[in-house]
Amino acid sequence: MKKKKEKHYGNVKPKNYRGIYEEKFYDILFQLRYPLMTVIFFTTLGVLMLMILNQKSDGESVLNYFFHTIITFSTVGYTEGYNTDPQHLMLNRFFAAIFIIITLPLVYMYGLVTTVNVFVNSNIVEIYNYWRMYRAMEQLKNHYIICRFNGITKELMKNLRRRGIKFVLIEPDPALEEEIRKFGVDFYVIDEPHKRSVLLGVGIEEAKGLVSAFEENTQDLSVIVTARLIRPDKEEFMIFATATTEGAAEKMRLLGANEVIVPDVSVGRRMTSFILHPPSPVLSGFLEKIAYGERTDIDIMEIRIDERSELIGKKLKEIKMRQETGATIVAIVRADGKMKIAPSGDTQIKEGDSLIILGHPKALKRAAEFFETHIKEEVAER
Repeated sequence: MKKKKEKHYGNVKPKNYRGIYEEKFYDILFQLRYPLMTVIFFTTLGVLMLMILNQKSDGESVLNYFFHTIITFSTVGYTEGYNTDPQHLMLNRFFAAIFIIITLPLVYMYGLVTTVNVFVNSNIVEIYNYWRMYRAMEQLKNHYIICRFNGITKELMKNLRRRGIKFVLIEPDPALEEEIRKFGVDFYVIDEPHKRSVLLGVGIEEAKGLVSAFEENTQDLSVIVTARLIRPDKEEFMIFATATTEGAAEKMRLLGANEVIVPDVSVGRRMTSFILHPPSPVLSGFLEKIAYGERTDIDIMEIRIDERSELIGKKLKEIKMRQETGATIVAIVRADGKMKIAPSGDTQIKEGDSLIILGHPKALKRAAEFFETHIKEEVAER
C-alpha cells in the first residue's frame, strides 16, 4: 500500500466551517427524533387498530383509517368521512375517544411543545445563515485574506468592495462579531489566523494574497510565517502587513512579506509631500485617489518587459498599444533606473523596461492581455 505523500507544510486538514454548521443543524434535527418517533408510532397503531376493529385491509380502507388517525390526534374535529358499517360505528367512536385521550398529551402536547422549543432555542435561522455563508466561501478563488478587524482593514475592505474584489476576514476576537456584521462583511470567520487549519479553511491555496494588520507585531509575524509556509511563492501569493517600527517591518520582509507599511512613517512622508509640494484642490486629491485605489474609473499599473517579449526593439508608435487598448503609457523606467516621462512615439522598448500605464480598469486589463499576447512561447537558446 502506497504511503500518502506529506505536503510541504504538513498533513494539516483545512478547518471545515461549513461542516461545523451542518453538524449543528443535524444536532437540531436529532433533538426531534423522539417527537417524530411518537407521531409515527401512534399513527401506525391507530391505523392497525382500525383495520382490526373494522376487519378491512384494502387500500381504500387503509387510506381512510390513516386520515381518521391523523385528524383524531390533531383534534380538528370530524365525523366519519367514509362508509362505516353500523356494527362497527360505536366501536370506532369508542376507540377514537380513547385514542384522543392517549395521544393528546403524548403526540400533540409533547410533540408540538418539543418541536417549538427546539426551533425557538436552537437559532436555526442563524445556523442556516452561517452555513450558507461558508458554502459560498468555499467557492472563492483569487480572493484576499484579511487578518484583524480594525480601522486600517475597515478602510481596506471598503475599497476592495468598491472594486468588486472578494475577501475573507479572520478576526480572533468574538466580541467584534456583531460590529463585523453591521459593517457588512460578506465572508468572515472568528478564529486564530496563525493556525494552518484556519488559513486552509478560508481557502489560502486558492487565494491571491493576504493582509495582516494587527496592533502587535508578534501576531503579524506568526501569521506571515504560517501563510508563507503554505504558499512559499512570493510572486504567486502576495503578503502585505503593517508594523509599528522599521525594525519589525524588516523582520516581516525577511520572513516572507512582500510589502510592509509602517503607519507612522507613511503618514509622516505624506505630510512631507504636502509641505514640499503644496496641494491643489484637484490635483493632489486626484493623484491620491489613484495611488490608494479610491477611484474606480481610473487606475495605474506596471508592465515589465522581459526577454520573451516580441516588442523589444520596437517603437511605441509601432506597437499601437493605445489604439488597441485605450490605455496610455505615461512613463518608462529603464533597467538602470532612469525614467522617461511622457515618452514619445519614437521611444524604443528595451529589455528590462517597466512601463507605467494609466487608464480605465477595463483598458488596463486589455493592456495586460495585449502584452501577454506578444510573449514568445519559447526563448531561443543562446
